[in-house]
Amino acid sequence: MARKLLELEGVKTYFYTEHGTVPAVDGIDLVIHEGETVGIVGESGSGKSVTSLTAMRLTSGKIVEGKITFDDKDILSLSDKQMREIRGNEMAMIFQEPMSSLNPVFTIGEQIGEAVRIHMKYSRSRARERAVDMLKLVGIPRAEQIVDEYPHRLSGGMRQRVMIAMAMACNPKLLIADEPTTALDVTIQAQILDLMRTIRESHGTSILLITHDLGVVAEMCDRVVVMYGGKVVEACDVQTLFASARHPYTQGLIRSMPTLETDERRLYSIKGSVPAPGSLKQGCSFAPRCEYATDLCRTTMPELEPLAPDHSVRCWLTVPGKEDNHEAALT
Repeated sequence: MARKLLELEGVKTYFYTEHGTVPAVDGIDLVIHEGETVGIVGESGSGKSVTSLTAMRLTSGKIVEGKITFDDKDILSLSDKQMREIRGNEMAMIFQEPMSSLNPVFTIGEQIGEAVRIHMKYSRSRARERAVDMLKLVGIPRAEQIVDEYPHRLSGGMRQRVMIAMAMACNPKLLIADEPTTALDVTIQAQILDLMRTIRESHGTSILLITHDLGVVAEMCDRVVVMYGGKVVEACDVQTLFASARHPYTQGLIRSMPTLETDERRLYSIKGSVPAPGSLKQGCSFAPRCEYATDLCRTTMPELEPLAPDHSVRCWLTVPGKEDNHEAALT
C-alpha cells in the first residue's frame, strides 16, 4: 500500500449562525494515498465541498475537533504563512465555478503565473513561459495567444482547463477537484476527465474528486466515500460500491442512475430531500427518507463499522444482532 498523503481523523467543522450551530462536517475520517484517486459522493448539502475546504483550511466555518495530516505535517498546527506555502504548491484545488473563481481583470497568464512566481520564485517572463507550457499541457490551442486573454473571452470548457492548468502549475502532490465537470456538455466532460487521468499518470498526482455523478466516479476513482448529513455513511473501493453497496442511501444513488437496460417510464429518485445540517438531533440522518428505517434508526446514530477490510458502512441494518437487520432488503 502506498504512503498516506492526506488523512482526516474525526474532523468536525461547524458554522455558527444566528439560527444556531450548523455541523456541516460531523466527525469525518478520510485517507488518500500517494497516486490514488478518491471520490466523495453525495447530494448537495451532504458536506462534500466543506470537507475539501476543511482539508485546505479554507472554510469559513470553525474546525472544532479532529486531526488533519498532509505529507506528515499536522495541518491544524501550522501558521497562516505556512499554510499559504502549502496551498497552490503542494496542495491545489480546482473550484466548482471557473467563471467566479477566475479574476475578470487579470489575464489568464497573469493568474497562472502568480502561483509560480510566489512558490517557485520565477521572474515574470519565466512565469509567462510556464503559463504557456501549462496551457499546452491541458490541451488549449493557440496557447501563446490565449495566455494574454481575459476569462470572459473563453468558453466554459476552456475556463475549466485554465483552472486545471493553474492548479497544476507548481506540480502539487494533491489535486482537489470540486465538481470539475459541472455545467459542461458531455463531450467536454470526457475531455476534462481524460486530462485529469493523464495528469495523475504522468505526474503521480493524488486526486480528491468531489462529485454527485456516479458515472464520473466509476470512470475515475480507486476508492469512494459516500457522505450524507456531514458524515461518511459508506466507504469502499469503486468495484465494491457498484457490485455490493450496503447502505440504503448508496443503493438509492445507484438506482437513480439511468441505464440502457431499464424500460421504466420514470427514473427512480430517493424520496424527500437532504435535511439541513444539525436539524435532526437524534438517530440516523437518513432515517426520515429510508424505507427500511426502524425505531432504533430513528433514535440512535450508528457507528461506521467495517464489513470487510476495505468496506465500512454506517447503518444498523448491517450490524449483526441489531434489530432483524433486514438482510433480504439490503441484498
